[in-house]
Amino acid sequence: MHCQTTFTYITDEHLAIAKIHSELNAANLCHLICYYTEEYDFTAIHEAILKYFPDISFHGASSCQAIMTNSGYHKGPVIAALAIFDSGQYAYGTGIATYNTSIKASVNKALNMALHHAECPGEVPNLILLHSTPGKEEEIIEYIDNRFGTLVPIIGGSAADNHIEGNWSIMTTQTYEQSGVSLTLFYSSQPAAIAFSAGHSPTELGGIATKTQGRCILEIDHQPALGVYRKWTKYHEQHLARDSFLFTNTSAYPLGRVAGNLYGRPYYKLSHPVRETDDGGIELFSAVNEGEALTLMQGSREQLIARAARVVSSAFNQKLEDSQKIGVINIFCAGSMLHLKQDINAVCDQINQELDNLPFICPFTFGEQGRFIGGEHGHGNLMISSAIFHKLYEK
Repeated sequence: MHCQTTFTYITDEHLAIAKIHSELNAANLCHLICYYTEEYDFTAIHEAILKYFPDISFHGASSCQAIMTNSGYHKGPVIAALAIFDSGQYAYGTGIATYNTSIKASVNKALNMALHHAECPGEVPNLILLHSTPGKEEEIIEYIDNRFGTLVPIIGGSAADNHIEGNWSIMTTQTYEQSGVSLTLFYSSQPAAIAFSAGHSPTELGGIATKTQGRCILEIDHQPALGVYRKWTKYHEQHLARDSFLFTNTSAYPLGRVAGNLYGRPYYKLSHPVRETDDGGIELFSAVNEGEALTLMQGSREQLIARAARVVSSAFNQKLEDSQKIGVINIFCAGSMLHLKQDINAVCDQINQELDNLPFICPFTFGEQGRFIGGEHGHGNLMISSAIFHKLYEK
C-alpha cells in the first residue's frame, strides 16, 4: 500500500481532473479522496472523475478557501487529491444519502450503500472517513457507532465553503449532495491509527448554558450569551463588526466542554462561535445542551501552529514502534486556518517534518470528527483530526 497526492489550479473541471489523472499511475490505484474549493461546479467534478477514473471508488468534499498537501498550502480555486494504491486483499466502499426527516435512516442508507459497494456485508471496517454537510454531525456519529456495535475509528470533516453561505457539497462514487452524509468504509490492506485534539487550554472563566436552541446558546448563567462571551474575552463592540463576528475573530477563544477525563485531567471538545443571533445569543458549529458546563478556552499562536504536527505524531506513536508511515488524511478547522493565515505555511512545514515529506492531504472544514484519547468519538470545532496509514517495516 502507498499514497500519492496531486493538485491543480486549472479552473475547468474536466481539464483539472484530466491533469490529476495524468499524474497518477493507474497500477493498483484503488481509491481517490478529492477536495475542492467552492469556485468549481461540483457536478462537473463528479462527471469528470467518473470519466477519467471509471473503475475507481472516490469520495470528495468542498473545502474552505484552500487545501493543504505535502506540496504546500494551496489557495483556491484548487482541486487536490490523495490517491491510495493497494494490493492483496482490500476493499474501499463509498456511500451517500441526502438528509431526510430521519437522520438514522440517512446514515443507514449511506452505510448500506458503502457495505454493498465494498462487497463486505456485515464486516467491520478498519476506518471510516466521514464527510457530511454541517448540522447533524452528533447524530450521525451516534448512529454509526450503534450500527457496528463497536467503535470503528472515525475521521471526518464537515464540508465547507468560503464564506459560510451554504455553498458546500459532498460526493462519492455514486452521486453528490449539498445536504447530506457521505462516507468511505476502509477495508485496506494496512491499518490506520487516528488522533483527535483540541489544541487549546482551559481558562479560569466559565458558566452554565442555561438556555439553548439547537446550535445556539441563548443564555449563559441566565444572562444573554453574547454579552457574557464578550465580557469573558474582553472584546469591545468596535472590535466586532457584525459581519465578521465571530468566525475568524474567536478562533483563539472557543467554548469548551469536558469530553472525558484521563489520569484525573479533563480533555475538551470545542464549539466555535460563528455569528450572533438577533436576541443576543451565539450560533455555533456544534450543539450544546442546556445545563452543560462551558469553559472559555484559549490557544496561543505558537500552540495553534504546532498542534497539527503534534496530532500526527500522537496518531503514529500510539503503538507503532515497528511501523513505517505510508500516508495521512488530516482534517483541519477552517476557522483555525483563517486565524493563522499568514503562518499556515509553518503548519505545513511542521507536518512535513513530522512525516518526512510523505503524502498527506488536508481540507479545511466547518466541523471535525474523530476519536478522543479516552476512546469515544466526538464532533467539535477548531479541532485537528488525523488518520495515518502504516505498515510493518520490511525485513
